[in-house]
Amino acid sequence: MINYKKLAKGELKNATIALQRFVGIDSVYDEGTVKNGQPYGAGVKRALDYLAKLGEDYGFKVDKCDGYCTELSFGEEGPLIGIYGHSDVVPVSGAWSHPEFGGEVKDGRMWGRGTCDDKGPLLASLYALKGLKDRGLIKGFRVKLVSGGDEERGSSCLSYYFKEHNGEEPKFGFTPDANWPLIYAEKGIRRYEAARICDLKPIIAMDGGLVGNAVCDKLVATVRKDEALEKFLAEKKDLCDVSLGEGADLVSFKGKAAHGSTPELGVNAALLAFKTLGEFYRNPFLLSLAASLADPNGKSFGGYERSPELGDSTYNYGIVKYDGKVLKMSIDFRYGETAKPDILIHAFEKKTGLVCNLMSESPVLLFDKTSALVSTLLKAFRKATHSLSAKPLAIGGGTYAKEAKNTVAFGAEWKGHPGNMHGVDEYIYMDDFEKDIAIYARAIYMLGRAAQ
Repeated sequence: MINYKKLAKGELKNATIALQRFVGIDSVYDEGTVKNGQPYGAGVKRALDYLAKLGEDYGFKVDKCDGYCTELSFGEEGPLIGIYGHSDVVPVSGAWSHPEFGGEVKDGRMWGRGTCDDKGPLLASLYALKGLKDRGLIKGFRVKLVSGGDEERGSSCLSYYFKEHNGEEPKFGFTPDANWPLIYAEKGIRRYEAARICDLKPIIAMDGGLVGNAVCDKLVATVRKDEALEKFLAEKKDLCDVSLGEGADLVSFKGKAAHGSTPELGVNAALLAFKTLGEFYRNPFLLSLAASLADPNGKSFGGYERSPELGDSTYNYGIVKYDGKVLKMSIDFRYGETAKPDILIHAFEKKTGLVCNLMSESPVLLFDKTSALVSTLLKAFRKATHSLSAKPLAIGGGTYAKEAKNTVAFGAEWKGHPGNMHGVDEYIYMDDFEKDIAIYARAIYMLGRAAQ
């Protein structure tokens, strides 16, 4: 009988040190340092190289995959079990109370960008695999752990891995980048750039948001200097700050970040700007835009759809820019298995007057709950946690499960411990981290046995 809790406890010290060092690497995509061998910039390369070094130290076969991914493999024969995580992180924004890339351990948690998404769960999987390997428990099957460098911008890393690098598809696979117990269904995701030529004078420019798959938490509007506007905004200090200039004012609108799959949990600074400036300048277009986009499910512009398995459609407007001539915004649109996305996005265009250009598309993912993959992983979770009533979930977030065959999302966010993914003061509970290692070890072993 394998004692998975004892295995996890034995790996925890080294895993914690490794996670602190991993989180200490700023692995946000950096266009300025992109070059041959580091397609996502210097920071992502450092993170992928760090994972490769861990793999080498622990006796895994390592493939750096031309800088797109790091692959760690073990086992000589038998069916393949695949594990797919990512080393890149979203940019940091907002006021943090802990060092953003510090890996500080305090109050039972480790704090820092990537602790929850996805460096913590990825290393939990790695140390689970190491624990099995060191105990001679990987027999009759093979395992490949693959970490990509571009999950947050659309997963071009795994696309390269499978299509260009000839990565092997698994018999069974999982990605440790979602929720417990596991995800059997994921919404379809379309990402658009919407644009419209317009004259918003006396607004000179607007610049808001960092990434398309997070709620815009700050927008800076450059406007002509106007004492009446300054007085108007002085009464709205909970919404914005004003920096006075000689010929123009900078107005910073304050929202709240949230993951693009759950825009209802955030406050969109761009929509606050549209409404506030629209009211002062009596601009019918901005007022209409604010009203049309107010509902994150699309009800306010006629783009709402509810599907039986995957639920409500969602729309997130993550990046908003205006250069004095053209207003542009990103749309992260998520929908269920019965939705007709072309019709829904047409409703957006008709209501707003913006023209949408499709940038990327990820279809709906839907697994049979009784399949060997889903049932084995669910059994592993139930045995580990004694949660016999645990059921597979359907989510709005898109994961690596869509990038690999025979793969679902399995952990590692615990109910009640959200981790502030993509938000301020991201964290992972250290007790959860230890439990994750034990569950992943059990799951890898059970999948290996089931695949034979």
